[in-house]
Formats: sequence, structure tokens, C-alpha cells
Amino acid sequence: MVAIMNEHFDWAFGYCAARGYAQPVAATLPSALWFDVGKPDQAGRFILGNASGEAATAAFAAVEAPHTYVDIAATRDAILPHIPPHWQPRDPMWLMVAGTDMPAARPTPDFTVEVAESANRFEAIARHADGSLAARGVLGIHGTTAVYDQIVTEPQFGRRGLGSAIMAELGRQAARRGVTECLLVATSDGKALYERLGWTLCSDIVSVISPPA
Repeated sequence: MVAIMNEHFDWAFGYCAARGYAQPVAATLPSALWFDVGKPDQAGRFILGNASGEAATAAFAAVEAPHTYVDIAATRDAILPHIPPHWQPRDPMWLMVAGTDMPAARPTPDFTVEVAESANRFEAIARHADGSLAARGVLGIHGTTAVYDQIVTEPQFGRRGLGSAIMAELGRQAARRGVTECLLVATSDGKALYERLGWTLCSDIVSVISPPA
């Protein structure tokens, strides 16, 4: 359980780097992190280190602000019975882990991949020969851990291996920066792709949103 908590916390730091948010800080809740998001539909997010139903109940009771996310590395069966009325569970998600040796993948000659780099963030963009955006992905780095985020292929360019090519390019950049472990949180849309690319399941993630004001 401690190992999963550490992975989930590492994911939070890398995710904030990928999104350009301020780094997470220790929360007022026990064994938890908090980071601000500042959007109308998401004030911020708690990452709970204690995955028990009792800890979740205490966390939900402590949240007063609307549109606050609480993320827990646990099964839905363990957490959903503890959700208060009017809170909204998000769709199932999974924390997944891999090394930096992503399967080699290159786009077809009709596409090129460009990479923009900053201190702790990479963004890879695939463009069609006509200049249109075909796919993109972001990588946030925290220490020797990298977090993949927002891996998206435009619908008209689907099934051409662009998602795999984006991830492979980000993996090469991560290895160049000394990263040894990669993390992501997958939805049901991407989980099968990531498993084909060698990612393994670390934990289920239950994410719940406090009600609007």
C-alpha cells in the first residue's frame, strides 16, 4: 500500500508539471496532497495516501469547497459506499506504470513529430503534411519519474499509430533526461492501448467531485 501511495503522489507531481499547475503541497488531511487547479469546474484536487473507506469518509466530510476532486488509489467497491449524497464519482480510471523503453514507433511519411521542451515538461505534436494537427501528448517530469498526459489523436487521423508514435517520442525524451519510471492515469478509452504498449496496472483510481455550491 505504501508503494502505491508513493506512485500516486509521484503521479501528482508529474501531472502538475505536465499541466503547468503549481506543485502539490501537504494537505490538511492526513497522508494527503493538495494542488490548486483554479477552474470553474475544478477548484483543486486532493490525492489521498490512505485508501481505506474510513479515510475517504473523513476526507469527504472535510471538503467544503464546491467542485473539489478527491482521488483515491483504491477499488470502486471500497470507496463508492462512502460517497456522500450529491457527490459525483467520475468514470473508472487506472494508475499504470512502465519504464522508458517504449516500443519503437514512427509516424508514416505523411506525418512529422515536433517536440517542445521546458525545464520539466515536454510536448510532442504530430502534424499531417498539410500542416493540420494530428495528435499530441505531454510529459511532466518529477525527479526520475515522468507522467504522460493528454495523449490525444484527432478523430480523422485515428488508427494510424500516431498515439504510439507520440508516446515513443516522449519516452525517448524522458530517457534522455534520466527518467527511470513512467506513470499515467488511464481511462477506459486508452487502457487497452497502454497495455499493448507494455504498461502494467498499479492500482484502480477512484475520483469523486464535491457538489456545486
